[in-house]
Amino acid sequence: MCKISIIIPVYNSSKYLKKCLDSLVNQTVDDIEIIMVNDGSTDNSEKIIKEYQKQDKRIKLINKQNGGQASARNLGLKQAKGEYISFIDSDDYVDINLCKDTLKKATNENYDIVVFDYYIVVDSEEKYNKVLKNNKTGKISQKDFFWAGACPWNKIYRKKFLIENNFSFPEGIMYEDYAAIIPLIRYNPNIYYLNKPYVYYVFTDDSTMRTSEYRTRYEDIFKANEILVNALKDTNYKEELEGLVSYHMLYLGSLNFYKYKKFEQINKISDFMKKNFPNWQKNKYVLELSKKEQILMKFFYLKKYKIIKLIQSIKRCFK
Repeated sequence: MCKISIIIPVYNSSKYLKKCLDSLVNQTVDDIEIIMVNDGSTDNSEKIIKEYQKQDKRIKLINKQNGGQASARNLGLKQAKGEYISFIDSDDYVDINLCKDTLKKATNENYDIVVFDYYIVVDSEEKYNKVLKNNKTGKISQKDFFWAGACPWNKIYRKKFLIENNFSFPEGIMYEDYAAIIPLIRYNPNIYYLNKPYVYYVFTDDSTMRTSEYRTRYEDIFKANEILVNALKDTNYKEELEGLVSYHMLYLGSLNFYKYKKFEQINKISDFMKKNFPNWQKNKYVLELSKKEQILMKFFYLKKYKIIKLIQSIKRCFK
C-alpha cells in the first residue's frame, strides 16, 4: 500500500503527456503510485510513458482496448493500491505540492474527500477558478459539495470510502463525471475544502467548449441527468438537486445545443424540466444566478428561440 494512487486515463495525449508526467513524478511526496491507463492510444503516448517508467518505478502502465475515459478510470481504481485516490486528466498538469497538502488534511483530520481550486488554462493563459465562492478553507457540508464542481480531478478521495459505496463512473456516456461525483453525498462523506489551486485544467483544441463540430454525444446530458436525479431524488438534497440540474440543463446544456441550432434537443430539455422540476424558477439557488443566466434559462424553458436570437443580436451591437 502507498499513500495515494494517481489515476490518469490516456488516449492520444502525446502532445501534453510529458508536462503532465513531469508534474506528477516531481511531487513532494514519494509514497505515491502513478497509474497510466492507456485506453487504446494510436499515437506515441505509450512510448512516452515507457520512457518515464525507466526513470521512475512508481509509474505503472496498463494497456487496454479503447473504451472511453470512464472505463479507464474504473480499471485504474480496481488496481490502485493507495490509501487515497486522485484522478487526473492526461492533458492537464498539477502543482508539485498537490499530494503533500491534500494528504496532510485528509490523513491528519480523517476526511473522506478533500476539494480544492484549480486554474483554467486557455492558450497558455492561466485563470484562477475558485470553486466555492463564499467558503474559506475548512470543513464543508454535503450541500456545499454540490457546488464544488462535478469534475473528479479537483478532489482526492479515501479509497475505502469509494470501495465501500461501490463507486464507479458510468461507462459509455459523456458527462460521466457529473453523474458519478455528485451522488457521493448520499454516503455522508466528511469533506474538507482547501482554498488553493492545485490542478491546471487545460482547454485543448479538442475540448468541448472550443470545438466547432457538433457531437451526438452531447445528447448524453439526458442520460447523465437521469442517473443523477434517480440517485438523489429521495434524499434530503432535493432543492440542491433542482438548482444544479436547472443550471446544467437549462443554461449550460441549452446554450451548447443552441450554438449548433439543435432546437429539438432544447425542446427535450424543456420537457425534462417540466416533468421533473416544474417549479425550478422559484429555486433559491437559481435565484442566486445572474439575471442574464435566469433570463436565458426562462426563454429556453419556454422555447422562445426568436427572443434569444434578438437578445444576442442586441448584445453584439453594443460590443
